[in-house]
Amino acid sequence: MLLQFLFTVASVFSMASSHSFLVRSSEVTDFNISAAITWAHAVNNRSYLESCLASEDLKMIEADIVLGTLTTSQNSTVIPIMGHPPANTSDLSLEHFLSMVKEHNSNSFYAKGVKLDFKTIEVFEASLSILQSKWSEIDFPVWINADIVPGPVNATTIPVDPTRFFEGCALFDDAVLSIGWTTNFGGSIKKGTYTKGHIQSMLNVIEENKPTQKITFPVRAGIAAESLGNMQLLLQSVANSSLTIWSSEGDPVNVEHLKTLIMTIGLGSVYIDVPKDLFDQLGLYFGSSKTSPRLPPLPYILGLMIICFINLAVI
Repeated sequence: MLLQFLFTVASVFSMASSHSFLVRSSEVTDFNISAAITWAHAVNNRSYLESCLASEDLKMIEADIVLGTLTTSQNSTVIPIMGHPPANTSDLSLEHFLSMVKEHNSNSFYAKGVKLDFKTIEVFEASLSILQSKWSEIDFPVWINADIVPGPVNATTIPVDPTRFFEGCALFDDAVLSIGWTTNFGGSIKKGTYTKGHIQSMLNVIEENKPTQKITFPVRAGIAAESLGNMQLLLQSVANSSLTIWSSEGDPVNVEHLKTLIMTIGLGSVYIDVPKDLFDQLGLYFGSSKTSPRLPPLPYILGLMIICFINLAVI
């Protein structure tokens, strides 16, 4: 009888392990520490996406969306594709990107969330019908990102129209809104800060549009590192918000100042999406970098155990 019981328990977990249980959520919850979540950046082509999906170490996939054409098709129709300006061709459309992530997550313990970075209001609005058609089957975290306010250092890039952006995002109430500033940094520009004016401009558009979703603020590492007080002001002004710290390769960053920012804000309120060399310099350690698979829900396990015990009783 003992052997039968042990076999029953083993059977339950064997059946449970054949399923992936990542539900759509406004939070990535496999870690208690936001800063420990691992990222892949600019995943804008099929081969890179495939390698990221195959990785057990990655949790979140960041990708850029522009309007353009597919290199894999003779069709010259302009559609939302994965790419970073000035690129306007890709071997991967937004629609196929989402389908590949969904298929992977349905068949793997190591499910991924995505951050979709929309470069213009035009590509965002062209993507709404695609997102709507996929939304009912998306059961993984989705962050919708855009730079909606002009930022440092005297950035000249045209921001995504905030009113139209928030109107579109209202269709997806369980997404995370990742809303940031345009920036002009790196190269000959080695110093900059997020000023109180930048913070107030962001707070103004939030107040005007009143989004209901959770918010994270993507901030450029080299600039945010010199803006501790204003970063604190920002998070204090928006309930349950967080920072997502990002950096381009070669950006000048004061590592000690950045680490001070991260530790002051708190590891539970900061996501870190920076190049590996910069991350390593920060000296943050969270134990194993491998993403832990999510366990099946307790009701599911109990249901399987009941079935197994009924089978034993019959035997």
